[in-house]
Amino acid sequence: MFQSKKSHRLMALALSAVVGLTATFAAAETVTPTGNTYGFDGTNARYYTDYMTLEEEQQIAKDLAIEVASEGFVLLKNENNVLPLAKGGKVSLFGMHSVSLIASTSGSAGGSTGANGIAESTLQMAMEKAGYRVNAKLVDLYTKHKTLGTTSNELPMNYYSAATISSYNGYGDAAIIVFSRTGSEAGDKLVSNVTDHSNPADHELMLDDNEKALVKHVKEHYPNKPIIVLINSSNILQIPELAEPKATSEYGVDAIFWVGNTGNNAIEAIGKLISGEVNPSGHTVEVWERDFTKGPSFTNFGNQTQNDDENGDTMDAFFYHNGEATKYATIEYREGIYVGYKYYETAADDMNAENPGSGDEWYDSQVLYPYGYGLSYTTFDWELMPAADTAITDPFQKLSMQVKVTNAGDVAGKEVVQVYANPPYTKGGIEKASANLVGFAKTDLLQPGQSQTVTVDWVAQDMASYDWNDANANGYTGYELEAGDYVITARSNSHDVKLSETYTVAAGMNCTTDSITGNEIESLFVDDFTSVNDSLLSGMISRATGLTQPAPASKTDREISDDTLATLDGQYSYRSYMDQGYEEWFVNEDGIPSTWTQAATRTEGEKAPISIMDMAGIDFSLKIEDGEVVQGDDEGSQKWEAFMNQLTWEEMASLVNNGGGVKAIDAVDVVGAGVNETPLQLSGGTLWACPPILAATFNLDLAEEVGVMMGNEALFKGCSYWQGNAMNIHRSPLSGRNVEYYSQDGVHGGKFAAAVVAGVTSKGVTCHIKHMVLNDQESYRDLNGGVSTWATEQVIREIYAKPFEYALKVGRSTGVMSSFNRIGMVNSQLNLAMHKLVRNEWSNRAIFETDAWQGTYCPLDLMVRQGDNQVLGAGTTLPDIGLEIGAWDADGNCVRVSDGAEGTFLSQTHYAAVRRSAQEILWNYANSSAVHNGYIGFEPCVLEFDSYAAQSLPISFGDVDIATITLADGAQLPEGFTMSDAGVVTSDGSLAEGEWTIDIKLNGIDGYITLGAQAVIRVVDALHVSTTSLKVGEAANVTVDAPYYAYESLVKVNPRFVSTVKHTDGTPVAQGEMQGFGGKTILPGTGDSVGGTLRIQNWYWKDASQVQGNNYDGLGALAFADIEATDARYLETADVEAGNYYQAYLYEFRVSDEDAAKLAEYGLTAEKVMAPVTAYQGITYDYNSALAITGTPTKAGEVEITVTLQIPLVRGFGSRFPNNVHVGSPTATEVTRTFTLTIGE
Repeated sequence: MFQSKKSHRLMALALSAVVGLTATFAAAETVTPTGNTYGFDGTNARYYTDYMTLEEEQQIAKDLAIEVASEGFVLLKNENNVLPLAKGGKVSLFGMHSVSLIASTSGSAGGSTGANGIAESTLQMAMEKAGYRVNAKLVDLYTKHKTLGTTSNELPMNYYSAATISSYNGYGDAAIIVFSRTGSEAGDKLVSNVTDHSNPADHELMLDDNEKALVKHVKEHYPNKPIIVLINSSNILQIPELAEPKATSEYGVDAIFWVGNTGNNAIEAIGKLISGEVNPSGHTVEVWERDFTKGPSFTNFGNQTQNDDENGDTMDAFFYHNGEATKYATIEYREGIYVGYKYYETAADDMNAENPGSGDEWYDSQVLYPYGYGLSYTTFDWELMPAADTAITDPFQKLSMQVKVTNAGDVAGKEVVQVYANPPYTKGGIEKASANLVGFAKTDLLQPGQSQTVTVDWVAQDMASYDWNDANANGYTGYELEAGDYVITARSNSHDVKLSETYTVAAGMNCTTDSITGNEIESLFVDDFTSVNDSLLSGMISRATGLTQPAPASKTDREISDDTLATLDGQYSYRSYMDQGYEEWFVNEDGIPSTWTQAATRTEGEKAPISIMDMAGIDFSLKIEDGEVVQGDDEGSQKWEAFMNQLTWEEMASLVNNGGGVKAIDAVDVVGAGVNETPLQLSGGTLWACPPILAATFNLDLAEEVGVMMGNEALFKGCSYWQGNAMNIHRSPLSGRNVEYYSQDGVHGGKFAAAVVAGVTSKGVTCHIKHMVLNDQESYRDLNGGVSTWATEQVIREIYAKPFEYALKVGRSTGVMSSFNRIGMVNSQLNLAMHKLVRNEWSNRAIFETDAWQGTYCPLDLMVRQGDNQVLGAGTTLPDIGLEIGAWDADGNCVRVSDGAEGTFLSQTHYAAVRRSAQEILWNYANSSAVHNGYIGFEPCVLEFDSYAAQSLPISFGDVDIATITLADGAQLPEGFTMSDAGVVTSDGSLAEGEWTIDIKLNGIDGYITLGAQAVIRVVDALHVSTTSLKVGEAANVTVDAPYYAYESLVKVNPRFVSTVKHTDGTPVAQGEMQGFGGKTILPGTGDSVGGTLRIQNWYWKDASQVQGNNYDGLGALAFADIEATDARYLETADVEAGNYYQAYLYEFRVSDEDAAKLAEYGLTAEKVMAPVTAYQGITYDYNSALAITGTPTKAGEVEITVTLQIPLVRGFGSRFPNNVHVGSPTATEVTRTFTLTIGE
């Protein structure tokens, strides 16, 4: 169904000859290595969201998720251009999961739909939004019975009633069938004996009997109408029958879309794509084989039960010893570098070279859809912009291919240009595939006739092959650019060549250093860490002998020796006394720096001088060489030493021993941090379509946008550590967790991994990229130390480590999760070779954590020496395998551990290993969002309310910007208090005194940070005393005032306050009322121009008749001084001046004559402080604002006195008086305070 590669090459050559293009490249340039690849560079641990609220971000994230799907859903088939489908039609949706799409899967790839108020989208909704009407009868049928089927099984045909079938007539414009599958952590897809398959040899990714019956049923009832199939599965399906021509086959349909697992909202894109509102531009991320059982990895995958031995018995995947199965599993990557498209393209090319056309014929019989394949509703023309110089003279040389893409069709669309390298191959030499992706580019949306030139860049070293065994006998093992022609092709997919040009290496070059870090490249998976065995080497396929499906590793191949079995058994546990001096991580007795020390046991609440907040942006150098800890003498290294010296031994060990984030260490302000796992949904944020769909966009800008969006969500959700993203290889379509992994190609997956990681990391989040490395199946991954995975170092580096290389070197990831499996004989979590690859060659300080620690066969004492930094879980209680804590020996300045007998010894190796790991963990923490932009915590905010005062006071922590303040879980305010979201605390004035400490949450600091804090609510006496401590011979200055009851202030009417108010005759008013003279009643909160309040203001009566007759004329404020000054609040001032008044009640502080005498004994006096007030018509008068106790104490002692404040109260009266004239219903109250003055010598 495809044009042969040969024909496309000829077409490209012809095009180049006709166009006669000119060169556009400048002289060759080289890249300059940048050194370390640490993340969090230059941030100083300050991170901010791009959105005001999570709600705003979630709406934008939803749109982005739909955009990703619009570019990532792949149109696999469009027979006779049946799509796009005209809007307005009536369609029927078939399939159990047409009403319940698989949004995510189980385990770490799980997720929650409908999170954060964003409703889950449905297929029905997507189609209706696109302008179609949907058959409700079928929706009801599947909704009713959807619980009958599993995620892989279809509803049997006997459920389709005559009434259901008759509904097709009204919705007969098109039929859409949904076939779904789910993935699963800890389980690969079944290879035989699958439910609803009559053939026991069928595997799980084939259509089952009910699904086939459904296709036939739909074809019967929609004979001349479009039938569209949606593959709702991250695992691709084996569907050659659907790809057959519709008219002449039993199961052929018109159109097929692969939509993966659709997350919360991505399915909305399908309506846009089917209608043509959006032109499909997604491309496959792996080869879709016609028969998965013929693939290169099928015979050496999973639990091996797909294979029969020479006796016809079902095989297994275990090592054998003396003819008996052991408990240890093994898997061999016998296909070598020929994974996916590299196998099919290379085999076809070699066949064509020997017998022209035979390779094309074989290819079409094997491959249904190539890697990188996808259809569009338009067509594109490509033109090559040739390079000026095609000589490669340096491994660091920059290379590019420029392609001008023109939309030659009638509708707008996007095109993907994929660039592949075919290096020179010598039979029997270094293994090389004939097609190797080096890069890709996607155009913008091109309108009909519009052109765009895209550039794909790479470095010459990217085309080098890793000669792991000196296959070319040049005395070198490592990356090599052998002499010869490097044919560079631009392709629309892995098979179809559009353009070509050739670069030449005149003399072979050894790539001795890394083009990004500049560090030395050396073979690592050798000797004790070898990744090959004899069985792999004898069974691995080679291009030299012809690429065919490799045989499974037989029982004889898997037979192991006594020594090998003893080695496996001996990996169960490890302790410090087993250390050997030849190990490169071993530290001699005198190998610890003399300046190292650790703090003693802490007292509660103790704080160290240097906070973790002081360590952001500070680098260090620390390594072990020749039995000695070598620490840098630079300022950063010295500061880190000082910081680490503050910690106790137990605190350092806790960081290593308690993974899943960072454990709190209060003394240095490490508040701790947890982790979130799923790659599809970070910390309960957006549930995205599966990562393979993101990779299918071939749009790295979108990928980084998704990463940044996930980083924003992490900030809003308080997540600083993400156990994602996942980036293993689609080695087999049957892998249970392909839903989490981007691609079958390491470069493709690596570029997407790097883009997402860069986006997330930009927000201060550590991505524990996983699972490093060779974790490409679920079967036996964690069994007894993990399945032994065998692959050459070439295979590891060129294929399976490649996504991690991009994520760490380009994405600058700050975390790694190792895998369960063994690499060769050594568990990944303990594998020094893998860790040296990251730490040394790739120059990255990412913290390593284990995959959910299985305990046995991953002893933490060995892990911390040559493997991961921390364990995902806690392992102190497991004998022989948990981290040995021992005890800190202050005299020996080292940790003391067991000697394996009944004694102990000082282990400098254990000490150095734990301290180094702890320092790396804390370096990461100090530079991440976990430090909350430097906000360590806050001293409690103290709010002082006056007794019986209805007040409102704001909670504040200086100039810190806080969005909302809420009560902590389980916290309560005292009775009579409320708090607004702004943190304003209001008292109803019902309490006399008390103090309460309330736990609160400060939300949205810097837009997203949530921290705990405390507010202290104090209800204190309404009379405030400035000081009560005096000294003999020193002038006293004691002020008594009442801020809440300040003159001319308004006080709120409330029941408790009313009960303190007196009638003018001195008797108290009744509860719930306030009565003035002449029987006038004031109800709280009514009848007042300022709303339930009274004004504190002097008042008087003009004559006695006012008391009897309710005559308000003449009421007003009265001057204080001898009742002679002008009253500005009385409208008839002449009456005042004439002394025409009957009774006055004034604002006044006073002490009794008895207390005045007490003060006098000590040389003190109480004096009224007077202050002016401006009243009506601008006239001023003086009032008593405070009481001052002055003088110079003459002797020591204690003086107890009582101060009384007399408070006159009035209320507004009618509209004929200005608002500042309160003339009605005068009443009064008073407050007192008794306190003791202490006079010292």
